[in-house]
Amino acid sequence: MVNPYATNETAPELWFEQINYAAVCIGGIAYGMHILIYFMTTYYLIIERKRSNWKWLLFVFLLFSLGTLNIVFNMHFNEQAWIDDRNYPGGPLAYLLEQQSVPIQTAGNAESILISFMADALLIYRVHILYRLWWILIIPILLWLATTVFGVLFVIQAALPLSSLTSNSTLQFSLPYFAMSMSLNILLTLLLVSRLLYMRHKMTAALGKQHAQTYGTVATMLLESAAPYALISFIFIILYGIGNVAAILLIPLLVQAECIAPMLIVLRVARGRAWTSEIISEAQLSKLRFGSTQAGSNRMRGSKETYTVGSSTIPHFTTKSKTRVGSEEGLDEEEMGFTLGPVGSSSERV
Repeated sequence: MVNPYATNETAPELWFEQINYAAVCIGGIAYGMHILIYFMTTYYLIIERKRSNWKWLLFVFLLFSLGTLNIVFNMHFNEQAWIDDRNYPGGPLAYLLEQQSVPIQTAGNAESILISFMADALLIYRVHILYRLWWILIIPILLWLATTVFGVLFVIQAALPLSSLTSNSTLQFSLPYFAMSMSLNILLTLLLVSRLLYMRHKMTAALGKQHAQTYGTVATMLLESAAPYALISFIFIILYGIGNVAAILLIPLLVQAECIAPMLIVLRVARGRAWTSEIISEAQLSKLRFGSTQAGSNRMRGSKETYTVGSSTIPHFTTKSKTRVGSEEGLDEEEMGFTLGPVGSSSERV
């Protein structure tokens, strides 16, 4: 049955309007998750009662504020297209195509660049915390700076009259920006996942599989490496690069994912379930090597205590004798006395 009220637009034109509407709805769903995660993160940061947490409270508040502004700007732009300025020459479709450079859209583009800048900065900081090797950060920081420069140029170009996200002039800056942003996300994700796998291996070898579960699950790898954020950006750049308008569906979702990913990391740290500089430095996982438990040459004298890390109770040995730890090449005899203390006692948390 033919719909007598159907639009006279062609199928591609109708599809373009539909995805613009659906994109804001998808972004609204993601924003609902963003609200929940923000208040959970704020709650755990406050109840921890540490003075050093004020900077993370400010960080998540800024992310939440920018994410809120983004969804508000998107909703208002659609309201202008279909309600407030419905008599625009050519109708809502023409408005969507020709008015993407209006101030509210420019503001939305600018704050999305700022969100990406902050999210990537936190991920780079996490790489620093986990690796403690300055040369590891050279390529990520260079990519981060280059992405920021192209992001600013993209916003300026998109703000010009009659410009749009898909115009040839904008693509000169937007495509390199999104490509470098995706590359940076994937690089940081791979660095974080590989290091987390290494940490899990070392903790399992040192303390057993049971004690490593809190910090070595699949969920830990996904959340602490911001893998969902990298996956969404990867799908988006493919669609955007080939000129598929379905990429518009992912733009509001991508912005909210950029806010949620670093916030989840802060949340895990606040709850004592993430790798922190304290766990890495006190356990000395990158230096200690544990040999066979049956090595008869290892003689230990001392007392045994227990400490709690997250939800795991971990044995702590103190010895006054010189003991060879492990059998790998390059290890000297050293005094074995390491501690895995309660998460949260260090000033450098994330």
